Amino acid sequence: VIIEDNCFIGSRCIVVEGVKIHKEAVLGAGVVLTQSTKIIDVTKEKEVVYKGEVPSRSVVIPGTYEKKFKAGKFSVPCALIIGQRKESTDKKTSLNQVLRDYKIST
Repeated sequence: VIIEDNCFIGSRCIVVEGVKIHKEAVLGAGVVLTQSTKIIDVTKEKEVVYKGEVPSRSVVIPGTYEKKFKAGKFSVPCALIIGQRKESTDKKTSLNQVLRDYKIST
């Protein structure tokens, strides 16, 4: 697992071997990433699918997509890129940095 600088990882996230999270990305609570998890950028007219990598400054939340199997259609977990990190995101996560800088545990 590689998590680059200034990322924010929300509570109950799971990131396993083979995944790279590029700088300043934000993972919302409950995101699960494996090397084969689809990470779908839904911010443009046409989706872009990543596997094993979260692009820099992406804001990611848990999601599902429909997949056909012999037994029928089922919802499969994925991660959705819903936007890019903004100044307001930086403000929300700045408290964590202050706590680290001053070695204050919560």
